[in-house]
Amino acid sequence: MFERYTESARRALFFARYEASQLGDLVIGTEHLLLGLVRSGTAARILAARGVSLPDIRRDVESRAAAGSEKVSTSVEIPFDHEAKVALQFAAEEADRLAHHHIGTEHLLLGLLRAENSSAAAILMKHGLRLPELREIVAKVVAERPGSSHSTEASSLIHGLKQLLDRLAAIASDKTEVRSQIDDIRQRVAALARQLDQ
Repeated sequence: MFERYTESARRALFFARYEASQLGDLVIGTEHLLLGLVRSGTAARILAARGVSLPDIRRDVESRAAAGSEKVSTSVEIPFDHEAKVALQFAAEEADRLAHHHIGTEHLLLGLLRAENSSAAAILMKHGLRLPELREIVAKVVAERPGSSHSTEASSLIHGLKQLLDRLAAIASDKTEVRSQIDDIRQRVAALARQLDQ
């Protein structure tokens, strides 16, 4: 599910899980995703440029949280709630809309804002963020990245390679050695994609 996610986006999901456990929540909600996004990556830089900081977001999240909840052990598996799953789906759609083959923190931020009835969307709107404006900011930030045209071209090639590998795997479904080689190539392509997205 998370193979398209950049290293920063995966880190944000890790921190979202951590935040949920620290707040004593048994599910990861959009507010936890937002806390994870504010820590690093493109989304954090966008929010900082808008004057929104981690302490601001934390204050808003904690004011909505149930008081006195006990922390949950980080060894406990904490699933995403329905709204968070919707926001993750919206993030993928936003990446597709921008013709990005990766899903970064900027797409997650757009996904949170699109989930209009979520806690995260309410917090973001309270800080003056609106979806049309944020889409423009994300497009501009991504276009200004050094080598963005090269990385977009490379991402397109990687996406094509992944599709080709999927087709080869289907053809060679009964040949164990060939499937093993395809899996090895698939891992190398995924590692290359992650390097390009950092």
